Amino acid sequence: MKNYLIVSACFIYATCIQAEVQLIKTEPQKSESISIGYISLTEAISDFNEIVKKLKLLAEDATIDGIVLHINSPGGSPGSSQIIADFITWVRKTKPVIAFISDSGTSGAYWIAAACTHIIAPESALIGSIGVVQEFPKKNKTLSFTAGRYKRAHYLADGVIDPEDVEKIQERLDSMYDIFCKAVAQLRSVDVETIKALEAQVFLGTQALELGLIDQTGTIQDVLDAAIALSNHKKSTPPTMVRVIASPSDIFEFAL
Repeated sequence: MKNYLIVSACFIYATCIQAEVQLIKTEPQKSESISIGYISLTEAISDFNEIVKKLKLLAEDATIDGIVLHINSPGGSPGSSQIIADFITWVRKTKPVIAFISDSGTSGAYWIAAACTHIIAPESALIGSIGVVQEFPKKNKTLSFTAGRYKRAHYLADGVIDPEDVEKIQERLDSMYDIFCKAVAQLRSVDVETIKALEAQVFLGTQALELGLIDQTGTIQDVLDAAIALSNHKKSTPPTMVRVIASPSDIFEFAL
């Protein structure tokens, strides 16, 4: 396969694009061409709407053969992460979704990556942190009134949280941890105890590959190769042209 310096520049430029992904209304592509949709998730996860909307548009676009999901996120909301991951499992029934973790894919962001068809990351990327954390402000930092015994943690006179509250909080975190580990184990086809044995550690890309958390170490060129290979499985002839679609106004075409 020819050198992809031009392609690399296209992907680097695409990471800066903030334009909304919309349905690409183009004529169906010829059998010798292949189209790859591109979505970027490069911030803390607080809501699922935007990513799910973009995934849905690309999934329902018959001209798109595969999707690259660029991830650079520390994670965030477990609920939104789970919804995005579940939606990706639906998308990959009809077309591959390749995750590219450029710098960080930890916690909820890794949950999302684990749902993808194939995960690629540089050797130096940070991956994992499959765990749950909940932090509380120190006593007297905020003033609030509540209704319901467990609406807020109760502090004792010495500033320590009431042991009864600690027990309830830990039960909730343990339950969320079980959900997280079971989901990742199922998505990565490993035993749940294997995931729990990692103890929420963060790993470099090289370590993550050895542990089976990712499928391949590599960079943008490798992502493109994987996207082409996985997206071309239903075509009768090898592609001679690739289109990378980051938005309706940012479509890059190049010959193979």
